[in-house]
Amino acid sequence: MYRYMISFSYEAPSGIGFMGIEWPCKRPIRSMDDVTVVMNHLRNSGYVNAVILGFSLFADPAPKAAS
Repeated sequence: MYRYMISFSYEAPSGIGFMGIEWPCKRPIRSMDDVTVVMNHLRNSGYVNAVILGFSLFADPAPKAAS
């Protein structure tokens, strides 16, 4: 499992908004197509005209769920 810090902007009611989220995924982000998948997910989640500003892979693995 890979975890990324994703920074993006979007159109907010009061102007432009900026946000950062943790994005877990099963495979690494390797191409613009992968970035577009994330951007489309954000837009479908209600972030109007979301644009990815940057992303960074976390150095440590994702925490495992307690058994």
